[in-house]
Amino acid sequence: MNDARDLLRSWFQQRRELGDDELVLDQLSVAELREIVSDRPVRGARPVDAAEPARAVRPREAAEPRRPVEAAEPVRAATVDVPVPGIVETHRRAGAPVPGTTPHPPSPLAPARYASAEEIAALPVLNAVREIALGCPRCGLAKTRTHVVFGEGSETADVMVVGEAPGQEEDRSGRPFVGRAGQLLDLLLLSSGFQRADVYVCNVLKCRPPQNRNPQPDEVDACSPYLLRQVELVKPRVILAFGAFAAQTLLGTDITIGKLRGRTHQYRGIPLVPTYHPAACLRHPAWVRSVWEDLQRARDVLEAA
Repeated sequence: MNDARDLLRSWFQQRRELGDDELVLDQLSVAELREIVSDRPVRGARPVDAAEPARAVRPREAAEPRRPVEAAEPVRAATVDVPVPGIVETHRRAGAPVPGTTPHPPSPLAPARYASAEEIAALPVLNAVREIALGCPRCGLAKTRTHVVFGEGSETADVMVVGEAPGQEEDRSGRPFVGRAGQLLDLLLLSSGFQRADVYVCNVLKCRPPQNRNPQPDEVDACSPYLLRQVELVKPRVILAFGAFAAQTLLGTDITIGKLRGRTHQYRGIPLVPTYHPAACLRHPAWVRSVWEDLQRARDVLEAA
C-alpha cells in the first residue's frame, strides 16, 4: 500500500493531466488534512486507479466515525493548489511561487511605522517611499488589507497611470491593475504605443477598501503624501487618470468623468488626461473607443512636449 503522500501525489497528477488547477477538500477538517500529509499511512486508503472516474479523496472509510474536532481548529474548507505551468500565483495565499512560472512576488511585510507627510516628502527615492508604505498604519485600511499595492513600472516614465484603489486581485498579489481590467489596460496602452513596462502604474489608495467600497476622505488624505511623492520622483510628462474617482481626486472636483474626459487638464503643472476605468469598460464595451481616443490625446501631449 502506498503511503498518504504517494497517494495524494498520484491523485494530484491525475487531476493535473485532466486540466484541473485547484482541488477543494471540503469534506475534511484541518486536523484530518494534517493527518493526510503526515508520514503515517491513512487508514482505509487504497491506490487511485487511473481509469477510475475522478472523485473526492476520502482518507477514511464512511463506516468509521469521525473523531471530534478540537475547538481551536474549526471545520472549514481546505484548498490545495495544484501547480500547473502558466497559472500565475496559484500559491499566492501561501506565498509560494508556482513551478514553471515567474510571478511577481507579493509585497513583503514591513514593520509598521507612522511617517508624517513631511517625512514622506523628504524621501529621496521611490524605493524608500515604498518601504515606508508597505508598513503604513496611517488609516484603518491597514487592518483589513492583505498587501499594500504601492505601484510598479519605470521610475523615469513619461506616462503615469493613476487608478482609484486596489481590488481583490490586486490586494492578493500586491500589484496594481491585474486581472481582466489589467489585461484590458495593457491592450489599450499597447494600442496607443505605450508598453506597460515603460509607464508607471499606481493608485490613489495603496490599500483595498473592504468590499471595494468607495474610498473615504480620511483614507485619501492619509494616502495622498505617497501619491504626491510618486509624482514628484517619477516626473511624468503626462498623467492618465483612469476612472471618476482618480480624476476627481487629482483635480479636486466633483464633475463627472463623462464631462471631464475629452480634454487635457493640469495637475501640479503636469498635463492630466482623464478617461474611463478599464473595469467600467468591461461593463460598457462601447466606452473602449472613448478610452482609446483619450490615449491618443495623451500621445499628442507627449509629441508636442
